[in-house]
This record gives sequence, structure tokens and C-alpha cells, in this order.
Amino acid sequence: MRQLTAPPTPRWRAAAGYALLVALLLFGLHELAARITAAHLQRVANLQAALIEHGQPPWRWRLRLPHDLVAGRAFGAADVQRDGNGLRIRSRDGTPFELGLPVTGMLDAGHWPLLAVDGMADAPFRLGVAWQPRLGRPGCLAWQDAPVAAGPLHAVVDLRRLQWQGEGCAAPERIEVLRLKLELPAGMSLRLAEVSLRRATPLPLPTQPSLQLSADPATAARQLADPALPPAAWIALPAGASAETQLALREQVRQQRPGALLLPHGVAPEAAGETGAPAWLPWAGATGYLLALIGLAVWPPSQPRRRWLELAACMAGPLWLVMGLHLGLRLSPPSLLCFAGAVLFAAHAEWRQRPADWRWVGDWRDWLPPFALLPLAVLLGIFFGHPGKPPTPGHVVLYPLWAILQQWLMLAVVLRRLEGGRLPAGLAVLLCALVFALMHTPNGVLMQLCLLAELWWAWCFRRSRALLPVAAAHAACALVVEASLAGGLLRSLEVSARFFL
Repeated sequence: MRQLTAPPTPRWRAAAGYALLVALLLFGLHELAARITAAHLQRVANLQAALIEHGQPPWRWRLRLPHDLVAGRAFGAADVQRDGNGLRIRSRDGTPFELGLPVTGMLDAGHWPLLAVDGMADAPFRLGVAWQPRLGRPGCLAWQDAPVAAGPLHAVVDLRRLQWQGEGCAAPERIEVLRLKLELPAGMSLRLAEVSLRRATPLPLPTQPSLQLSADPATAARQLADPALPPAAWIALPAGASAETQLALREQVRQQRPGALLLPHGVAPEAAGETGAPAWLPWAGATGYLLALIGLAVWPPSQPRRRWLELAACMAGPLWLVMGLHLGLRLSPPSLLCFAGAVLFAAHAEWRQRPADWRWVGDWRDWLPPFALLPLAVLLGIFFGHPGKPPTPGHVVLYPLWAILQQWLMLAVVLRRLEGGRLPAGLAVLLCALVFALMHTPNGVLMQLCLLAELWWAWCFRRSRALLPVAAAHAACALVVEASLAGGLLRSLEVSARFFL
């Protein structure tokens, strides 16, 4: 008897289903970025609420290491070094010098006008304050009338009562650049532990939103200019705002209402204290991960489990680093160990599988298809970008190396193991592109662009098995996008916690 088989699915249906799946992933990446960004803003607002509830200053600089200061040094003839839980500042020749305090956004010196300086002074010294309303604008300077005595230092400077020097200078309302001006005798030093902006009376914690912010920048600017808004207003973001819109509105709030609590739509402040994870926990996690990698390298399981375990082991560290928002302004040693361990394990796994079924260079025909995305990147810059800012020569030299590492991980390591898992070719390519997109969390637009780009580059790699053409096209497109789209359609090319800076 003749056995009946189901007819093959028409190609147009398969293509339509694939396109629908890609569209759903693009939407999911948009929502993931928006939710992670909203959670970050909520966490920041909760910390602000806890400070308000306990009468603590919202702007505080704990000085422990030289890089806690702008440029990590003094501006003038003075030396800065760590001294226990503070910074030791030593004057070389007795001339005045400045210490820059890092400012994110703006400081609301109109409602928090008391500058408190805590530490220990070896000798009497003069204390002054220098500030600018915006970077590049003329600055203002004032000195306290009387020198600060030697001994324990608990100086409080009322910025409203100083005699400001400079064109049009008066008591500051908004400050973008803040510096301490110090004059110590030659060879003498003082130890600074903390600087903060305070107010004489505490503020009540807001119990309801003061403002429902509009997604339109012009309308939002008019809303924030309302003089009836309290200093620590509860400002609610618009519902359904993308990650980029949320952060753009955050910048507006920082400029116009620096003391406000900015919260996602429908979320109330919880006044959560900044507890943080124990210092040993990241080290314990990194140690456990590295031991697991070593164990998998020394005692590899049999196929086909080996492919899936190697895939999970290679990507667990980098994805944890990026999606867990552990990649900030400075990379912590545990995070660096996890990333380095993942790369070394991937290299070991590839070495064990030699000879590889892929090549580095390929022939000249393999270089044309990956670069098909370059004209599209240029067109995106023309229609949605801004006049290009050329990258620095050093960046042009170094970024291709970074692109090679990324594409080696994605194509030689991830895609080939997905192929070895007997997945359909289209699904293996899609999963590879999804991993590449997630490595750019929570930069929503960049995640979407990376998904689409890696879909094409992974198909090119499957056809040619040549890695360098894809890496070169990746580097070229990224440099064009960085020059013309970053700051426009793209907020930036930063990922993980760096996206929020």
C-alpha cells in the first residue's frame, strides 16, 4: 500500500512565517529594553526616596580613590592619593588649586544650597567654591571670608551668602560643573572624606505624582518649567515609552528638575535603601563559573550534549555580564575574569575540534555579500542621522579587532554548535542573531539593528564559511553607524549599565 506524505510547505509560507518570527523578536527586544530601563529608573528613584525619607543629601561625593575626582587629580600644584577611607590632598607650593566633583546632569543648588565638606586638616586653609551653570559657560568663584581651622573638618558653606566673582554671578540655581577651591600652606595636607549638597530643612516624601510627563520633548520642557512643581517632585514617565524615550526624558528632567523623582508610569516610590550585594558574592559567582569551565574543559561530555554544554558555557559569562548590567564605567575584576574565562574556554573548545570546517579569509567572492549592508548603513545615516563625526584613527584601528572577536564567538562558536545540534538552518541562524542582539542589552534600537545585521551575516557565513569578510563588514558598518547615528536614531553604542550613563 502506498504511504501518503504531507506536501512540503510552500516557500512563500515559510518565508512569511520566518519574517513574522523576526518581527516578533524585534518587538520583544524593544519591550525588553524598555522594561530594563524602567526598572533601572525605578531603582534610582527608590534610592532618592530613601534619602529624602531619612533627610540625607541627594548629592554626595564619597572620596575614596583619586578617580572619585574629575580627571583623578587636582587642577594645580597639589598631589592626590588614597588615605584610608578618604583622599589625602597635599599642596606643593602653597598656591591655590581645584578639585573637580563629578556631576551627572545638574545640581539643584537653589533648593540644596549648603555645601558640606568633611575630613581632617593638618593646618588652617582657605576654602572656596567654583561653579559653572553649564559646561563651556563663564564660571563663578567665591572664597569663604575666614580660613578653616586645623583639626576635624566639618565645614558648611552657604552658597547663597558668598560674594561671587564673575560676570553676572549670583547665588547658583543650577550647577553643571562644581569644583572646590583650596589654598594650603606649602607641604601641608588635608584629608577629605565626603562632600555633599544639603538643605536646612528636610523635604516630605511625595505621596502622589506631581506631573505626568509628555513624550513630546517640547511639551515636556513646558511642563517641567512650571514654578509650582516642588523641589522633589514625583514625575511619572509616559506609558509605553521606549528605552530611548525614557532616557531622553530623564536628561530633560535632570536639566530642569534635578531633585525630582522620575518613575515609570503607574509605579510609586518605595524608599528602598542601597543595600547592594555582599562584596564576596561577585567573586564567589566568578569562581564558580571558572571552576565549571575548567571542569567542562578537563572532563568533556560526549556528543551531542557537548555542543549544547559548550554553547551554554561560552555565552553564560558574557550574557551575565551584559544583561545583568555589570558592565559599567569601570569593569570589576570578577566581571573581567568571567569574560576572559569564557573567551579562553571557547578557544580551547575550538582547538579541540580542529580541523575546523571554516576559514579565515576565503576568496574574493566571499567579501562582497557581507558588505551589502554597508550602503544600507550609509542610507540610515543620511535619512535618520546627523552630519558624520569621523572616528579617531585609534578607534578605526582597534574596532576591527573587537569585531573579529565578536564574530568569531557568534559564528565559529555559537552558530556552528547550533548547526551541530541538528536545528534547521533558518532557526540556527535566527538563534545566533538573537544571541548577538542580547549581547547589546538594553540598547533597544541597537539590539534590533544587531538582530537584522547578524541574520544576514550568519547566512553569508553559512554560504562561504569565511569569517574575516563578515568581521570586516561588521567593523565598517559599526563605524558608519557610530559616526552618523549615535546621538540621533541611536542614543549611543553603549551596552549594559553603560547605556544609562
